[in-house]
Amino acid sequence: MRLNDLMKATNSFHKNNIIGSGRTGTMYMGVLEDGTSLLIKRLQNSQHSDKEFSSEMATLGNVKHRNLVPLLGFCVAKTERLLVYRYMANGTLNDNLHPVDDAKQAMEWSLRLKISIGAARGFAWLHHNCNPRILHRNISSKCILLDADFEPKISDFGLARLMNPVDTHLSTFVNGEFGDLGYVAPEYARTLVATPKGDVYSFGVVLLELVTGERPTHITKAPETFKGSLVEWISQLSDDGKLHDAIDTSLVGNGVDNELFQFLKVACNCVLPTPKERPAMFEVYQLLRAIGERYNFTTEDEISMPSDTSDVGYLEELIVAR
Repeated sequence: MRLNDLMKATNSFHKNNIIGSGRTGTMYMGVLEDGTSLLIKRLQNSQHSDKEFSSEMATLGNVKHRNLVPLLGFCVAKTERLLVYRYMANGTLNDNLHPVDDAKQAMEWSLRLKISIGAARGFAWLHHNCNPRILHRNISSKCILLDADFEPKISDFGLARLMNPVDTHLSTFVNGEFGDLGYVAPEYARTLVATPKGDVYSFGVVLLELVTGERPTHITKAPETFKGSLVEWISQLSDDGKLHDAIDTSLVGNGVDNELFQFLKVACNCVLPTPKERPAMFEVYQLLRAIGERYNFTTEDEISMPSDTSDVGYLEELIVAR
């Protein structure tokens, strides 16, 4: 795609077209001359040559799954690196869970559960069935987009290093730290290594957001003196035997309390401090799917059971951040 067309589509990357930004770059809403809406990711600090970047994009262009935002194309022009995705009508999960307008009605439980199962399916596919396997490394409620039917679609996949069993030097076109505040697994500060269980931790925080309605930091229901994260608050409630208090009050008393608590327990297992004790992403998907069985959200299951869900098989593929 030509830079000129994308400039026109975004009104020269005008701030009014920005729909989100993070460590990897800024996402813009764009409209082509024929009226087609697009999402355009403007990457920042890309260190790769044109050839290397194009090679990575050729790989990512072939990564297709019902729960991934379709990558339609890319543009390389001088220092600019732009990714073009299909437009998602309902924005990010973050915007829907934490609306700026307080008058907006809280998301229903069945919708939250549907989104969690679809997102887990997508992440499990990236970890276990995709070739090459992909670590996301930047999971948050901002990277889960929602289409017109509120089907979750994962964005920013492959913007971290590709997990490739053959190519152990593992290329990347995003440098520096990764992960938003409140989502990064505690072991990362010590090891500087990205792992599948680090992704599971980050997704666990998203699950906690879904069931509590709270953000990963700045907990509204916690005492004013509490300055910790969502995970720390949950841990404190668990120690005090008050875990039920964490559940979003708008969801309680609607005949789904058992599902809510099961869901909360899955989320808690994902954010355990020891990586080995966390489930694999495939197991997370299976657990959530079991909770949502009566809703008939899922049809044919395109994810095959991995032969080994431990991290042992990933030892050759560990990724040390620069």
